[in-house]
Amino acid sequence: MKTTTLKFLTLIIGISTCTFSVTAQNYTRQRDWVVAPLYGIGVVIPSRITLLSGTEAPSNAWVSSYRGELVKSDGTTYTRNYRTSLWGFETYYRWKDRRSDNRWSIGLSTAWQRQVFKLNHPFNFEYKGHNLVSTVWNFNYLRTGLMLRRTWMKEWAGTYFQLGGYYSTLFYRNTADGREKMEELTGGYIEGGTGNRTSTYNLQKGVPLIVPEIGMVYGENSGIEFSIAYYHPLQNVIQAETTFYRDNLTVGVSNTNVSQRVLMFNVKLPIAFVSKRKTISRNRTEATPKPEPEVKREKPKKEPKPKRERKPKKERVPKSEKKVEPEIKSAPKPVPASTPYDAALINKPMVMDNLYFELTKSDLLESSHKELDQVAEWMKANPSVEIRLEGHTDKIGDAEKNLILSRDRVNAVREYLIRKGVSSARIATKGYGDTRLVCKPSPCDKNRRVEMVVTKR
Repeated sequence: MKTTTLKFLTLIIGISTCTFSVTAQNYTRQRDWVVAPLYGIGVVIPSRITLLSGTEAPSNAWVSSYRGELVKSDGTTYTRNYRTSLWGFETYYRWKDRRSDNRWSIGLSTAWQRQVFKLNHPFNFEYKGHNLVSTVWNFNYLRTGLMLRRTWMKEWAGTYFQLGGYYSTLFYRNTADGREKMEELTGGYIEGGTGNRTSTYNLQKGVPLIVPEIGMVYGENSGIEFSIAYYHPLQNVIQAETTFYRDNLTVGVSNTNVSQRVLMFNVKLPIAFVSKRKTISRNRTEATPKPEPEVKREKPKKEPKPKRERKPKKERVPKSEKKVEPEIKSAPKPVPASTPYDAALINKPMVMDNLYFELTKSDLLESSHKELDQVAEWMKANPSVEIRLEGHTDKIGDAEKNLILSRDRVNAVREYLIRKGVSSARIATKGYGDTRLVCKPSPCDKNRRVEMVVTKR
């Protein structure tokens, strides 16, 4: 009984400490508005064909394009090149998770799409000196709608799943007789009692689509994407009833459901036009940092002035006190001149020594304040300097948790410097987790570090 009670208490304490550590973490809020031109090449999935009577029925197969001669009803021919493809753009609002680089996106997608439909005849027949083997149509429509995306990022690359709800509006189709409006028609090719005749019905000028899509992303904000999308229509575009004749005898009647089922291979070029980043503090035990109290802390400037005035007054005091005071006053003056940060080169990392955090947390220990106070005084003495804080961890445990911990720790250092009077616009942060080790094997203390990179002087 005692052992179970102890386990229960340790579990509660663990949960409470984990909860506090989460509430004390910091994170970077990122919001982007993205426009992504896209181009795709597709493959049409075969439609369903039902034999109503007879023995002869057409067939179809996976088809991406068609290039060849088409025969008009008057017997003339012309060469055409049809391809299942699309081109358009997506525009969406994107935001990043609080604890990782993973993202959500929601927006609009618009594209002009072409689709090849090919129906192979069960037998070849002659028509005005031409051997006919198939019937070819080319549909043209505009599809537009909403999209929702989830992206999983790892450094500068990642994968995503996107779900789109679109509506396609059919404009026209290309046949052997040229461009035709989307209407229910009847026509055929019969010569000497042999050939076929096709009648279309149940035409839908607009079709709703559900489009799941998976892809790969290369680039943290802007870059290039490759994806595969499956277009699943909720209804058919049109139905066609085809009758085949041989020597004036009907040898087969079939029904074909023409749909927009397509597999599309896409290339996208996302461009982030508006990008907003903001570091948010989740510490509930302290008030949110405000820039106003930072300006009020000008005590270091006021303290040396009255001390200098007291020098002549304290000359009458014993000599031992005179020696102590100049030693204390002279200390802050050489600090900016002798600080190691004056020798820092632009874009070259410098390890910040004497920084200590609580184990597996981002809370700064009090022993770190002296080092950070030096950095704050140095930055206030050099107002043109801008820096980037880079966090690193050892390769122990989960890599994603190490990445989050490295970001939280540099954000904690940034918040401390801001409270000491340094402008937030002068400090950027970046967490690398356990991806940049300086010594192996782990564990190694040198891997757990915060580096400062001077980006502007």
